[in-house]
Amino acid sequence: MGDIWSDEGTADPRPRDPVAEIVVVCTANICRSPIAEAMLRRAATERIGRDAPVHLSSSGIHGLAGEPAAPLSADEAVERGLDLSRHVARVTDAEGVARADLVLTMTERHRGRIVRLHPPAARSTFTIKEFARLTAALKPVEGDLAVRERVRFVTRLAHGARAYVARPPGSEDVADPYGGPREGYVETADELATLVDAIAPQLFGWRPGEAR
Repeated sequence: MGDIWSDEGTADPRPRDPVAEIVVVCTANICRSPIAEAMLRRAATERIGRDAPVHLSSSGIHGLAGEPAAPLSADEAVERGLDLSRHVARVTDAEGVARADLVLTMTERHRGRIVRLHPPAARSTFTIKEFARLTAALKPVEGDLAVRERVRFVTRLAHGARAYVARPPGSEDVADPYGGPREGYVETADELATLVDAIAPQLFGWRPGEAR
């Protein structure tokens, strides 16, 4: 297929690397992005297999480098069959953004920070709500694409859809539960689970018989 971004003047920074790089970003990398990362990793494994050539990572624009996941986020992950016990927070950097095929942020502010770090990432960085809205407007991606080709292709289509898919009023942010009650963590995890379920088929492939 070649470089699907070539007509937009954005060369593939890893032209011979078959691994799709997806980065999830929030503020401190201890609440929202770790659980979204884990949900996406599970979705990739379920749809592609344990050896799926997908590298999921997360970071924070003001990451508390070296910190574990927030206890209530870790507890909520366990409730959902996920494990954040080995999570170590890190700070988002321009190099990681430049390598990524897709960056999913929790808020529009995070997206703006990513684009300031690496302006070409404007084409491949979305709030996770925005990405779910845009990919839902696309025809189901079919065909025997390699995993990274598929991720890059869907990302390109989503970027193009910004020109014609109406944006709803208000923000497309996922609320930060940090410092609040357990209920806030549950609500945020519920929302992230719904969003991951919405984008996973386009990114990682449709299951037989799955509604399209």
